[in-house]
Amino acid sequence: MILIMRKVLSKIKRIIFGDYFQKKIFFDGVNQFNASGKTPQIAYQAFINLYCSTNGKWNDDYQEKIKTLNPPITVPNVLEGAIGSLDATDFKNINNELNTNGYVKFENKISADACQKLYECALKTGAKVPPKYDSKIIYDPLKPVAEIYRFDMNDLVNNPDIQALIMDPVLINIARNYLESEPLFDFPAMWWSTAFSKEASSEAAQLYHFDMDRIKWLKIFIYLNDVGMDNGPHSYIKGSHKVGAKPANILKRGYVRIEDKELAPFYKKEDFITLTGQQGEIFAGDTKCWHKGNPLKKGHRLVLEFQYSSFLFGTDYPPFVITNYTDEFKKFCEDNPVYASKITFK
Repeated sequence: MILIMRKVLSKIKRIIFGDYFQKKIFFDGVNQFNASGKTPQIAYQAFINLYCSTNGKWNDDYQEKIKTLNPPITVPNVLEGAIGSLDATDFKNINNELNTNGYVKFENKISADACQKLYECALKTGAKVPPKYDSKIIYDPLKPVAEIYRFDMNDLVNNPDIQALIMDPVLINIARNYLESEPLFDFPAMWWSTAFSKEASSEAAQLYHFDMDRIKWLKIFIYLNDVGMDNGPHSYIKGSHKVGAKPANILKRGYVRIEDKELAPFYKKEDFITLTGQQGEIFAGDTKCWHKGNPLKKGHRLVLEFQYSSFLFGTDYPPFVITNYTDEFKKFCEDNPVYASKITFK
């Protein structure tokens, strides 16, 4: 009995004092971030540890503070954007589904013309491939050399067609409502997924994982080509973004990739969702959910992604220098300095 009590007390001490020191490291790191704009690696790791040890509660609690420091601005009840006109009820319904399920697929699509422009641009623009990501190559659909081709973020931000989506008021307001604070445009991403490897690739995020770049964020995904079951559709586990929704024993392993079979016992079969879609399909997700891209059996998948965040502490993504832009985009950024805080013009 005494031995058991000692083990219990030892475990309690590890939890209490472990979190105490992790919190101190985190808060020291936030202070350093506020002073320099850079997140110390040790503070970022402490942040991940706190997410895992509290099963997500740490993020939710700290977001309450962020909301008071950066409250959302008031916008018109009806907004017009790339996916059409949405009113207050539409935004409320989208936000409810995001909070409940972690993801929402929109009824309307991005126009075929906008998608085709980006698709054709992706066929002519160099992208980096694993394992080194040290040089850009053009993707040849007939001769893929890697399972994933990642485009440079700065190249993307300098594309006027992407700039038009970055300043889309509907997408921004969806993020604003979900974050409950004024969103910061964090980064764009775009990549080809290919059938180069038939096995699930950790490098291409084809094993279940959760993201932990920020305190709170929202991602928007746009399929730029048709994505069926053979083309590596996006999958997620419904509701797994919520506090306490992840298996504690798995979280003890930290920020790692997880096999499907390890998660199957913890969730209902119907909560494992796969998102196929036609060109232009768009969905939003809180990628604290367990999620992955599926290995491709044939063809390819081209995805454009935006991340909107409430606070930039975390992964040190670079700021963006814009040399190619429309007058409209420059004025938008000047008029929205919080949202466009990472963007400078040269």
